[in-house]
Amino acid sequence: MKRLIFIVCAIIMSTQLISAQTKQVSGTVTSADDGMGMPGVSVVIKGTTSGTSTDIDGKYTIDARSTDVLLFSFVGMQSQEIQVGDQIIINISLSQQTVGMDEVVVVAYGSQRKRDLTGSVAGIKSEQLENVPIPSFENALQGQTAGVQMNTSSRTGEANSVRIRGTSSIGASSQPLYVIDGVPQGDYIIGYTGNNTQQSPLANINPNDIESIQVLKDAASSSLYGARASNGVILITTKRGKAGKTQIDFSYYGGILKETNTFDVLNGSQFAELWNESNFNAGDSDPQILGSPEEQINTDWWDAVSRTGSIHEWNLSARGGNEKTQFYSGFSYRQEEGYTIGDEFDRLSTRLNVDHKFSDKLKFGSNIGFSRVVNQRISNNNSVSSPSTSAFLNYPNVPIYGDGSELYGPEGTFYDGRGVNVFNNIAYNLVKEDQENSHEAITIRPFINLFAEYEIIPDLVFRSEWGLDYIDVSEKVFWGVNSGDGGGSGGIGQALSYRRTNWIQTQTLRYSKTFNEVHNFSALLGFSYQETRSENSNVTGEGFPNNDLSSLDNAANITNGGSSISDVALDGYFSRINYNYDNKYFVEFSLRRDGSSRFGENDKYAYFPAGSLAWVVSDEDFLSENEWLTFLKIRTSYGLTGNSEVLSDATSEATGANFPSRGLYIGGSDYAGQPGLAPSQLANPDLKWEQTAQFNIGLNIGLFNNRVEFEADYYIKKTKDLLLNVILPSVSGYEDYFDNIGKLENKGFEFNLNTRNFVKDFKWSTNFNIAFNRNKITDLDGQIITNGISRAIEGEPIGVFFTVKYAGVDPDNGDALYYDLEGNKTSTYSDEFRQIVGDPNPDFTGGLTNTFSYKGVDLSILLQFVYGNDIYRDAGRFVSNNANSIWNQSVDQLNRWQKPGDITDVPRAELFSGNGSGRSSRWIEDGSYLRVKNITLGYTLPKSIVERLNLRNVRIFAQAQNWFTFDDYNGHDPEVSSEGTVNIGQGQDFFQAPPSKTLTFGVNIGL
Repeated sequence: MKRLIFIVCAIIMSTQLISAQTKQVSGTVTSADDGMGMPGVSVVIKGTTSGTSTDIDGKYTIDARSTDVLLFSFVGMQSQEIQVGDQIIINISLSQQTVGMDEVVVVAYGSQRKRDLTGSVAGIKSEQLENVPIPSFENALQGQTAGVQMNTSSRTGEANSVRIRGTSSIGASSQPLYVIDGVPQGDYIIGYTGNNTQQSPLANINPNDIESIQVLKDAASSSLYGARASNGVILITTKRGKAGKTQIDFSYYGGILKETNTFDVLNGSQFAELWNESNFNAGDSDPQILGSPEEQINTDWWDAVSRTGSIHEWNLSARGGNEKTQFYSGFSYRQEEGYTIGDEFDRLSTRLNVDHKFSDKLKFGSNIGFSRVVNQRISNNNSVSSPSTSAFLNYPNVPIYGDGSELYGPEGTFYDGRGVNVFNNIAYNLVKEDQENSHEAITIRPFINLFAEYEIIPDLVFRSEWGLDYIDVSEKVFWGVNSGDGGGSGGIGQALSYRRTNWIQTQTLRYSKTFNEVHNFSALLGFSYQETRSENSNVTGEGFPNNDLSSLDNAANITNGGSSISDVALDGYFSRINYNYDNKYFVEFSLRRDGSSRFGENDKYAYFPAGSLAWVVSDEDFLSENEWLTFLKIRTSYGLTGNSEVLSDATSEATGANFPSRGLYIGGSDYAGQPGLAPSQLANPDLKWEQTAQFNIGLNIGLFNNRVEFEADYYIKKTKDLLLNVILPSVSGYEDYFDNIGKLENKGFEFNLNTRNFVKDFKWSTNFNIAFNRNKITDLDGQIITNGISRAIEGEPIGVFFTVKYAGVDPDNGDALYYDLEGNKTSTYSDEFRQIVGDPNPDFTGGLTNTFSYKGVDLSILLQFVYGNDIYRDAGRFVSNNANSIWNQSVDQLNRWQKPGDITDVPRAELFSGNGSGRSSRWIEDGSYLRVKNITLGYTLPKSIVERLNLRNVRIFAQAQNWFTFDDYNGHDPEVSSEGTVNIGQGQDFFQAPPSKTLTFGVNIGL
């Protein structure tokens, strides 16, 4: 072994003998359009990270060797490569970029030209984030990245649901891995969940600080994150400084927001008429609503709990430096008030990124961020106390406040549900609950990532990186002394805390070399270790003097409390080799070996290899005379990735997500009041990773001097060893245990088309992307896994709807009809008739963006679409059930059957009869939609005016998001997001709050 190491080192050292000593190279970079010097152009020695940027006049100086190749690049311009040779002055002129293939993109543990990529990578640039203000950076992916499906959250600070190339797991997370400045993220949801909205740590990040977002979709591009890459990887890189005059940028935008859509429920008169009819059909001849229908009052509960929300965001940043030191600093404050009462979000964030070149060989850098978020949280979509739920369940013929009458209660007090309706109650008086209750979560998040690079010998660089991502969430919950939830206990208060400490170290060796001008070789060898500790604690007290004294020291009794600590660690060893011949033939191999504390002693480590090939066909001689074909590349890849992200709600309460393989015990006082231990989980020493094998083949085409760019991919993802709970016989003493059972696959096509339709004074460019994915569970070892009416069934897509099939209404008597398994209609409702009646997975998703500009005016329009998915409107069982229950009803229930011969899909109203109210396909609807996702109109002031103001640029803009939606869905909104990370259960809608539509105005100013 020592002899082998000596030989390798000798070979590397010998290649340096032919290299000349470094010399100082300088020059000027100008624009081909006007001949002016270009500041901020990146000048890098190809294959290394050694480089500089041009100053305000476009000048640069760099130390290089004769054999080095300098790479000049700037956003929106065509990159150039120049070999140094015997030159000491190199002046170049950059022209407008005609193809994105020369763009340098971030990849796992490094960067590459897009031309050199052998995998499937999609990206979002900083300009797209700056020109289209968004609440959280994931929103930039929606409709703009083929193969990435995202459902927008409906609450401020809430987690979004993101899927890359379909759902790849049943019992583990299908969320992608997020890597921020080299630090892989841990939990996707932070803080206390319970019945409240699920906070996302990603909402703490200011999108304005982001330089680029890269989505790694196939195994070749993501395999270096092996154990956590089965769902794809999203790399977030924040902005860095550039040599030259310091540039200061300020931006502000503000505006209003409302819900995208809602549905109509009955008013007081309609409700009384339907209620009395339903009660009469049930055999009670006495009206149950006091007074005639015409005498009923009408309360619009949605109007009472919704409002016109507001958004304000300020951003201030500075970037600059010299050849040795560059910096970027940013400050941001966002204030958002949601469209329902009680929903608020404030974010303060700062960032300082610094790079310092200590010597020709040694470089230091830092990424330091800090954020403080204050989130006023409200109940989630699955809770009756959510405003988007109770506002539609509540009776419309009762008031919010009493009027002094015996019927409605004392004037000025909240109505308490007395004597108007037979049940004398309402779901929630949400106006009262908003005043009585509170839930404030304060999140503090410092983020530090430090690195050092040292060039051991020419072309061999060692990088040491250390990161800390700390999240501290403090929550105070209070249900008031007169509230629906806390009134019976004299008020209930909780103090909750959540802390997550995520630290990582990464050590890499990177070698790159060009031999004989055509053999380009690079290699990466690395090690990483990451450890995450989560700490939770909670205390509950009851009995408070009043709502003003809501801290726990005022509680009469401390009734509950607890705490927990959980750790997970992962270490990885990885390597990658890249070779290309003459920039035409590309080969890449990578291998990662990961070990996780989550898995059993017998399978704690696993290997994740990947390989890929690419061929730039357009550089071949037989195509050199072709004028219309500018670029053509064919690429293919195959590799293995893993998934270790066990869902916390998929394990038993005592287990948590970090110990699925362990035999666990739980403490308590089950032994006659004495402390003791009891077994809570059965061990499985053979538990291991989920493993996904992915094949990808794709091509990139540039036509007519790259005025047209087309990209296509076909992939097959096969996942095995699914992490699932296996039900055990009760005689075992355990309910279940975790095991690797089952297989599923995703396969599909992705297409992306970019065209530059007009390129002179009037510019028009178009992006169209579309993705088709087919999901199927291929093996479940005979198990059937359920979540409500959703099921995981062998041979079917994940989460298909499995229930009784609705057949309409018998026109003779108004009875609901169902199909039995032979296809015959019957009025008998039976669970034995259950069958597959819908699929929540869409046939295709995509987006269309058109961007126009003329002189200083710019206009961008983004359309986003989803087609072919079904939604189970679970809310229909309560408010669209022909008055079978005690809640208010949607207006379509006025079309109920009332007399023989009526043709309708709404059965006879009959209270508590169950006539058509059982779970069935009655409430399965088409979830397809087309949404005008974003319209942005901007104007950039002429250069002559800006210069007189001593400014760099000024742009004013107006923006509308989610303003128009075209769909046939009867619920709030067809963009239904599964709560958090749920895989089975997607497409179920229980009064889910709709996304926001916003109208904002803003300004960007550069100094």
